[in-house]
Amino acid sequence: MRLKRGIQVKDVKGKVLGLVFSARQRGNCLDSVEYVLKKFAQKGFETEVVNVYDFEIKPCSHCDYECYAQELKGKEEPCPVKDDVSMIYEKMRNANIVVMAVPTYGGNTSGLYRAFLERGHGIFKSESDYEQYVTSKIFGFIVIGNIPAGGDMTYHTVIYDFKDSKHPPSGILLQPREYGQVSLQGTLTREKKIYDRLDNLVSQVFWRWEKAKEGMH
Repeated sequence: MRLKRGIQVKDVKGKVLGLVFSARQRGNCLDSVEYVLKKFAQKGFETEVVNVYDFEIKPCSHCDYECYAQELKGKEEPCPVKDDVSMIYEKMRNANIVVMAVPTYGGNTSGLYRAFLERGHGIFKSESDYEQYVTSKIFGFIVIGNIPAGGDMTYHTVIYDFKDSKHPPSGILLQPREYGQVSLQGTLTREKKIYDRLDNLVSQVFWRWEKAKEGMH
């Protein structure tokens, strides 16, 4: 397993975690997230990229609903699936801002993304846990996919998944066809106009961060 080292600066404002849910090692998703986190590093944030390609994420399987053991049996039981999910969620818990990149596969989110979310049931044991890991965070989403291929449905799914966040999530849908690109080639970030879209996402998420800080005082 390999984890890209984060960028650290003095007088850190907070931590931004980038999560990449593509099945390939490098492509549009990773390139986009790395660019966004570079912009946040320039603003004084500590950043870290987790490319799930480098880790093991298993879907819910071969279990007895241990994540609901409290309701079913009156006691807590650990998830029997052993992989890297809990470690990644711990990084998410320790971040202030989470930027996710999700590709469109067959009109849906990638299987890695769905598996990661469904395994959250084994991580969140209470409303307090859910707040620490999810609802207290500021989210930014990058969805890759053409609308004719279901990119819009993927975008809607991802935004809806985090509708309970205290801070409305910000997101963009990047359609390779709009820029004369083929998604499978993974060359979307060679188009300069893409950076304008990503810069806008950074601005939106940063604005949410500042508004959240104001609410703390």
